[in-house]
Amino acid sequence: CRSQLFDWLRKEHPEALNKLVPIRGDITCPELGISVTDQKILAENVSVVFHSAATVKFDEALKLSVAMNIMGTKRLVQLCHKMIKLEALVHVSTAYCNCNRQEIGELVYPPPADPDKIIQCVEWMDEELLNTITPKIIGNRPNTYTFTKALAEHVLIKQSGSLPVAIVRPSIVTAAWHEPIPGWVDNLNGPTGMIAGAGKGVLRTILCYRDLVADLVPVDVAINLLISVAWHTATAS
Repeated sequence: CRSQLFDWLRKEHPEALNKLVPIRGDITCPELGISVTDQKILAENVSVVFHSAATVKFDEALKLSVAMNIMGTKRLVQLCHKMIKLEALVHVSTAYCNCNRQEIGELVYPPPADPDKIIQCVEWMDEELLNTITPKIIGNRPNTYTFTKALAEHVLIKQSGSLPVAIVRPSIVTAAWHEPIPGWVDNLNGPTGMIAGAGKGVLRTILCYRDLVADLVPVDVAINLLISVAWHTATAS
């Protein structure tokens, strides 16, 4: 909470920060790396879950991408089944998980591969060999990111059962539009690095398709949508 992002909150409502309870964990570990004691606290008190933990690197090794985006989602759903007060589980996916389609509806499409078989594959296969055959595994997906995010949606729906689940698919998330600080951003991912390079005069040309549209959304707009979706999911059920 020492980030500039929380300056306004510290100034106007400092007491709100006292509500935060940090939980140690690791999405790549069994049971999310959360202790039994902390799991009990979460199970008894949490009513809304936002699942945004993921690797968003396009060129991430398949092994780590599967561990974080697919197995991490599976483990989170298992934990959510223990939450006695759960009213909404909002999963942050991506608008590009079905980028192989010309038209995309608000539904979860059949997965490009069997998630369980992919998990088994990365668990026993040598990583060097796995990296070599990754293009064959991901098929018509452009990278491991879109491939594993598509599988994660399927895992979520298959494992969630009667849980109150919603999926949000943001496009390319960029700097804040208004809240809490106009222009706030904490990384150089996606178009941010390109814009920074152009602004500094380092990047002067770029090879691209001028007739294609890059859909960008400010991070605060995406966050407000997530909150609204959580409210709708909880009240609709």
